Parts: sequence; structure tokens; C-alpha cells
Amino acid sequence: QVTADGSGNWSIAGSEIDVSAFNNGSLTVSATQTDDAGNTSTVATQTITLDNTAPSAPVITTPIETDGIVNAAEDDDVLIVGTGAENNASVTV
Repeated sequence: QVTADGSGNWSIAGSEIDVSAFNNGSLTVSATQTDDAGNTSTVATQTITLDNTAPSAPVITTPIETDGIVNAAEDDDVLIVGTGAENNASVTV
């Protein structure tokens, strides 16, 4: 439970909410408000996806520079290709 500011804005974050005990998958976040007179609003909801599972390692699919050897002459055209990354994941090479 949080209190809205003078403009009606509110938030809950950080240590106020712990998602580590929830199972991965679809979660529904819901909120209602109660005014000073005790009247309670209808519920607002939003569905989110909880993903606390690390992805598997990506795969480098081709020998680098076709022969697995890199030298200074190939510096501007080294190509490394891979698969196995999650959609839109950031891959650090």
C-alpha cells in the first residue's frame, strides 16, 4: 500500500516488492484506490511476464575467418556468426 501525492501520482519499487518468490510466466498486477470517505475504485490490471531464468549460452556457428586464425591483415573484416540467443537479447562478444 502506498499513498498518492498531491497530483495523484504513486509508485511502488525496489525493496517494496519482491518478485523472487513468484513462478516464471504470466503475472497480473492489480491496483485499486480508496478515498478518504472509504469508497474503493474498480480494479485496474496489467499482465506482465516474469522471467528470472538465465538463457542458455549462445553458440558460435562458424570458424572465425573460416580457418580459425586471425591476423592483422584480417582486422577490418573479422566475422563471427552465432545462434541460440533469445529474441532481442544482447550478445556480448
